[in-house]
Amino acid sequence: MLYSEKQERSRRFQLALRMGIPILLLIGVVLFYFFWKNKFEITSIDLVIFIAILFISVYFLFFLINLGQSETYIDRMTGAFNRNCLLKILKKQIRGHRHYTIILLRIDNLSFINDHYGIDRADKLLRIFVHLLDEFFKLHDIKDAVIGRYHGGDFIVGVPLERKRGLELLEEFVSTYKEINHTAMEFKYALGEKDEAKDIEVLITHLYDTLSQQRNPGALKQKQRVDIGVLEKEIVEAVTNGDLLLHYIPTFHTKTDTIDLFEVGVKLKTAHNGILPPKKFIPVVNRLGYERIFDEKLFHAICRDAKKVEKGIRFSFNISPFSLRNEDFVETIKEIAGKEGVSYDRIVIELFENRAFKDLKRYRLVLEELRELGVKFALDNFGAPNASFEYIKKLPVDMVQFDRDFTVSYNNPKIAALLKGYIQACRNMGIETLVKWVDSEASMERFRQLGVDYIQGFNISNRPLDSEHLIKKYGGNR
Repeated sequence: MLYSEKQERSRRFQLALRMGIPILLLIGVVLFYFFWKNKFEITSIDLVIFIAILFISVYFLFFLINLGQSETYIDRMTGAFNRNCLLKILKKQIRGHRHYTIILLRIDNLSFINDHYGIDRADKLLRIFVHLLDEFFKLHDIKDAVIGRYHGGDFIVGVPLERKRGLELLEEFVSTYKEINHTAMEFKYALGEKDEAKDIEVLITHLYDTLSQQRNPGALKQKQRVDIGVLEKEIVEAVTNGDLLLHYIPTFHTKTDTIDLFEVGVKLKTAHNGILPPKKFIPVVNRLGYERIFDEKLFHAICRDAKKVEKGIRFSFNISPFSLRNEDFVETIKEIAGKEGVSYDRIVIELFENRAFKDLKRYRLVLEELRELGVKFALDNFGAPNASFEYIKKLPVDMVQFDRDFTVSYNNPKIAALLKGYIQACRNMGIETLVKWVDSEASMERFRQLGVDYIQGFNISNRPLDSEHLIKKYGGNR
């Protein structure tokens, strides 16, 4: 029996006692009163009073039973703790153990299972999964692992272990149960210890941020312990102060044999957590609602560097969909570019979504307003599920940046055929093309022959340039 089910059974038993004992006492008092007053002789009035009291008592009893059922501890589908009870239980467990690890475990292909096998089978799978997870921990002498369903296929697990041991067990579980109920399973997971955050909800939020960084199934393993509260505060301060470190990736133009485009990457400089890559700070920026501020600071920093280099050089960079769907952001672009004296035709904004976005109508209106100014747009990671031909059909796209799979898997005949077709289609529509991860002369010549407009990779430059070296090498408004 699951720990959650034991707790639920105990709760219902206690509730039954709290409901039943007062009723029994009330009925006993009433009967004693009747016996004592009438010496076993009951009048019609006494009978009416007795029936009324009994009716009220039974009604009250059923009301409490219904209340007890509605205020359950467990998720009815899986038998695990529901979210509200999960948080309460974890808070108690954390206080009672020196070491306590919280695990966010996601069934990453649950939507696929729902779509292809049906909701009923997926529900059954969730139930089996929870019991297998509980039995797994019991086999490793963890009898009361706290397992709760947090959302959809996301489960929170609490175990009285250090993070290292918790990770070892979780990796063993995932490698053991690659298939459940004749269904292939894909998992993602992240772990944190109780002293990494001020409370359990902050820690769980951090685990979701960590999980959002993952591109492939598995776990992101932090190299060192961080204070989550301090980290978030430092990220907010760095974004607000514009403490950004830009690096510029040279991109070769095959038609002119020059480098006239740089893709801009960014890192964040913090006081105590050092220099953070995007995968560390972007989830926090998005969750705390600082996307607009970050995008403004980033654009301003790029424009400050752009005005110091050759006017023929363009810069491509990512702006969050949140900002690009905000009509006010157009005014921000105008204000900053005008202040720094950077022409709009040097700006290439990369469009990137974490998932396919269906409602493109409003999005397109904002993009078209920017395009009228001269701003260009590049569709990043083209060929991935979140960057399909649908965007080219409905959005003002000027450049396509192919997903890395087209480069690293080019020897696959299907990949090569698709790439050739896409390049030809883009050429017919007047859309520029760019491939990345080109690391040899042979690959470079191959893509040049295919008609690719821009090439990026180690064969062009083995390292990006920081702002200082960019200005030193390409400085002068020639």
